[in-house]
Amino acid sequence: MTKSLKSIIGIGIGLIYLSSLAMECYLVDGVSSVGSFGLIALLLGWMNFDIIGLIWFANPLFLYSLFLFLFSKNSKLALILSLISSILALSFTQVEKIIKNEGGFTGQITEYLSGYWLWTTAIILLSMTLILNRILENNKNYA
Repeated sequence: MTKSLKSIIGIGIGLIYLSSLAMECYLVDGVSSVGSFGLIALLLGWMNFDIIGLIWFANPLFLYSLFLFLFSKNSKLALILSLISSILALSFTQVEKIIKNEGGFTGQITEYLSGYWLWTTAIILLSMTLILNRILENNKNYA
């Protein structure tokens, strides 16, 4: 994959990720909650000391793998980190209860909104791009 094509793909994936931060990600008990806005979820998600805090690590893993994809030759590490990030992002659909207000009360996640789906799409697109890049690199080495 050429450097300019990698840049275009990387910027596109980055824009999808950034757009997810400007949207609601889920509804708790049918309404928006404190942390359901994408940017707030990114900034405060690490503060959950349960499975949500673990899932939040999809963000730095994704950002680091995107950085490696764009600026490094280490595509193997980028692929591994991106795949872990994809698994973490998809595992959020298995979370049933989440904090819904400043008092720490929890509620049922009733719907996943466009912010979540764009976030997950960006992460999975990076993984698919890295898999394709790895296949192309291997074919070039054997040609």
